[in-house]
Amino acid sequence: MGGIADPDEIAGAGGAMETVAVVIPTLNEERSIGKVIDGVPVSELLENGLRTVVYVIDGRSTDGTREIAANKGAQLILEERKGKGVAVQTAFKSINADYAIMVDGDDTYPIGVATEMVRLLRTHDVVIGSRLKGVIEPGAMSRLNIIGNTLLTLLARALFSINVTDVCTGLWGYRGEATRRLELEAQGFDIEADMYSECARKGLRVTEIPIRYRARADHAKLASLRDGLRIGAFLCRKWLTARANNLSADSQPDRAGTLDGRRAR
Repeated sequence: MGGIADPDEIAGAGGAMETVAVVIPTLNEERSIGKVIDGVPVSELLENGLRTVVYVIDGRSTDGTREIAANKGAQLILEERKGKGVAVQTAFKSINADYAIMVDGDDTYPIGVATEMVRLLRTHDVVIGSRLKGVIEPGAMSRLNIIGNTLLTLLARALFSINVTDVCTGLWGYRGEATRRLELEAQGFDIEADMYSECARKGLRVTEIPIRYRARADHAKLASLRDGLRIGAFLCRKWLTARANNLSADSQPDRAGTLDGRRAR
């Protein structure tokens, strides 16, 4: 994999080299976290003028996840609160880099595409790795999950009008300043829906790349029907809140004493 850069080394480099933070939220991923870290294309990114730091944001793992990550050279951020969404929010608040790549720790996503994602981030704010536009390996996702993910994506597009094909993907790339603009609130597996809706609300430029999605080594933590309904409800609530805020802003008098563009009587 090559050497993962030390954050202090980057901070002392005088800003001459752009930085990539690879963010991996984990909970009991000892069977896969080492493979994910090894898969980060550190040398390839370095050849493209980018220094890489891998951050593992771990939420109460009771197995060897933390020890493996530390031995692989990753920077550990310990999050005692529960939920993937909490871990992502902690990462975005704690990490300062030119680019951030967020990937699940179960080795189902091809983190090797990080270099291509950064290339696209030169002209976009956000890059999404789409499973549904790419290849889903046998056993990686059930037919029910494919249908559910497709329906959730159609709902998200109908509500927020960003044309992507996989709103629930666990592989996202951001320009550093974009992560600081997001006002995230999701605590759990609805974090991707939260990120998507925030991208729309903030007017961020979003694109996607097709990826190859692999089967995970152990059981999925996501409960298909229950969490799917929760994600759908979150999208609707986020849209209603955004709409209410917009209507409230539109009804405020302007400095000339007008209301909704018309002079108040």
